[in-house]
Amino acid sequence: MDAKHFHLEQQREQIDLTLPVEPQPEQTDPRLFTEPQPEQTNPTPPAVTVIAEGLSKYFRSAGETIKAVDEVSFAFTAGQFVAVLGPSGCGKSTLLYLLGGLDRPSAGELMIDGVNVKRLSARQEHRFRRQKLGFVFQSFHLIASLTALENVMLPIELMGGTSGAAMHERARFLLRQVGINDDRHNHKPGKLSGGQQQRVAIARALANDPRVILADEPTGNLDSRTGKPIIQLLKQLTQQGRTVIVVTHDRSITEVADVRMEMVDGRIETMENYVLPVNSRLLLEKKVHER
Repeated sequence: MDAKHFHLEQQREQIDLTLPVEPQPEQTDPRLFTEPQPEQTNPTPPAVTVIAEGLSKYFRSAGETIKAVDEVSFAFTAGQFVAVLGPSGCGKSTLLYLLGGLDRPSAGELMIDGVNVKRLSARQEHRFRRQKLGFVFQSFHLIASLTALENVMLPIELMGGTSGAAMHERARFLLRQVGINDDRHNHKPGKLSGGQQQRVAIARALANDPRVILADEPTGNLDSRTGKPIIQLLKQLTQQGRTVIVVTHDRSITEVADVRMEMVDGRIETMENYVLPVNSRLLLEKKVHER
């Protein structure tokens, strides 16, 4: 097994790699993003992409039950930007991992893009996660031995069914879409600034055209000047009909969020600008009864 394929296997689960932060000058080309559709007289309600009902995650520690996430319920639609706020240890990241299938809930229901996640086998869940969900992490999680282009091609190759030429073309398109110039495509992460690495990570998250983007402290390792364009980039993704859910301590993210959700002790304390989407309850009940 050569080094590249070894890394392909290793990347199937979370890879933790913290890299240095430097200012980055690239700007996203807005022409590469889908323009918002003109307002209609009787517009069709946006599709409901994420539904949680009584979602919970409990741990046992020293004979006590720790309620990391405690009976949270919500529904979000395509095109929404959601900021999840709260103090350290309040359950924000645990909730994100539950939504992304990186952890199993102790109780409750979860539906992503019309699929009842609890009905999936482990194999089905892995494929579903790669196809429907995109992840952006604070520490980027890029493979140091691969170029920016190869890092973006990686999830496409893991999905299978795509030719090498097509993978190469899509990876280049995505890197350009997030503002990485062609002369940086063959650079390894160590030769890129912190902002550039996070842009590559976002391009990688988009590789399989997911409906939902989950970001855990995406600006946490960036200074304010470098972090601002990353926030703008994530916001632009909602114009393509994606749902973007961001866990953050960065208050500047809340300024562009459509919904602001504050968590305390594993529960939702407040939900600003939140409206329950049309038919979300019926969709959830239908999927639960199908089990």
